[in-house]
Amino acid sequence: MNLRAHGLTAAAYACCTVVAIFALAPLAWMFISSFKPYDELYKFPPTLNVATLGLQNYDKVITASPFPQFLTNSLIVSIASTLISVLFAAMAGWSLARARFRGRSVILNTVLLAYLFPQVLIVLPLFTAIAKIGLANSYLGLILAYVTFTFPFSTWMLTAYFAKVPLEIEEAGRVDGASNLTVFWRLVLPLAAPGIATVAIFSFINAWNEFLYALVIIGGGDKRTLPVGLFNFIGGEFAQWGEMMAATSLTMLPTLILFLFIQRKLVAGLTVGAVKG
Repeated sequence: MNLRAHGLTAAAYACCTVVAIFALAPLAWMFISSFKPYDELYKFPPTLNVATLGLQNYDKVITASPFPQFLTNSLIVSIASTLISVLFAAMAGWSLARARFRGRSVILNTVLLAYLFPQVLIVLPLFTAIAKIGLANSYLGLILAYVTFTFPFSTWMLTAYFAKVPLEIEEAGRVDGASNLTVFWRLVLPLAAPGIATVAIFSFINAWNEFLYALVIIGGGDKRTLPVGLFNFIGGEFAQWGEMMAATSLTMLPTLILFLFIQRKLVAGLTVGAVKG
């Protein structure tokens, strides 16, 4: 039995290694290509000459392209939509987790159902509504669009997490004279940090990588976000693959940094509800 168990473990590790290599190989090749000069990129079969690697592509992207503006736009939209989504989802989730009222289960199911609809189905109605209130081609219009499909999942996720917070802690705070708002900000939110981290990184990555809504609502101009801007690198404005690889590598940095900072809290938040006790 031990030999069989060790064999299954080894096979599982081997499968995970193959999958990891398959998933990471394109990223590694992209990163390496970002340092290659123009001539090296188009050689076949591909070569790797360490002596020719350099930062020329990164220099062009940062100093001779609109990439810094695209980066600033994406940071503004992603951070703002994340903060709004997390704030309102936290308040809604705590209310749904603690309050007992008629129709509560209907609201919870409706919130989850709203997230299940494909985003492409509502892009035109949502754009029409945003345009009618004068927010097309603006940061605020795109932020509101992102909140519409990050808020439902964030609310559902935080409702499950707040339900795991011991009710006795909140009752002790009220006995000491704390208001509901104080209990929420000072007691509940710190205990729900893993859940908050989970929905925050979900909302941020969703906004950071989203292309369709940014293309429809913002379109062209100086408010383009990174996904739309990277598309323009291919579409003719900057049709250099070395610069494209450098810009894509830089685009990955904010999400990697975010993962490094909240990795532990993210894992704890994802396991909420997995164990009942």
